[in-house]
Amino acid sequence: MTRLFVPILLVASAIALFALWTNPTYEGTKAVQMQVAAYDDALNKSQELKAVRDEKVAAFDTFSDSDKARLQRVLPDNVDNIHLIIDINSIAARHGLSLKNVSLGTVSDSASARSDLAVGSSGDPVGSIALGFTVSASYDDFLSFLQDIEHSLRVIDVEKIDFSVGDKGLSDYTLSIRTYWLH
Repeated sequence: MTRLFVPILLVASAIALFALWTNPTYEGTKAVQMQVAAYDDALNKSQELKAVRDEKVAAFDTFSDSDKARLQRVLPDNVDNIHLIIDINSIAARHGLSLKNVSLGTVSDSASARSDLAVGSSGDPVGSIALGFTVSASYDDFLSFLQDIEHSLRVIDVEKIDFSVGDKGLSDYTLSIRTYWLH
């Protein structure tokens, strides 16, 4: 009877060991294998993105320094109020004008503060700032000044123009403009 009992006990022990320890451990390794596969997929995607980034950086490095500076002026990566005022003032100075009553509006990071026509869809990571100022000029000088603002590299929206007629052919033009930058 012992010869029959020992093999039955060993088979029952093997079945119990499989059901209680081996099978749950094997199922746990399946979950770990799925995680490893997900990590491998993420690693492959990150390597693809790195290759694309390296390709874009190499293409950007082929640009001349003057072209890079021009790109930075079109849509800068930070808000620089002082430089903006200096740029507008230098445009005005070319026409013999000077800025008066300069006022900076609030810096806005929201899409509602900018025109949808100005810079793409409302989900773009673009901030904006309003700038108000007054110039005294003849009508022809003021038109030339506006044309230079229009042709400047920086993206600028003229939001509002008010004027009051003065004497000696000069009028006071009050402008409100908005410019943008990338985050």
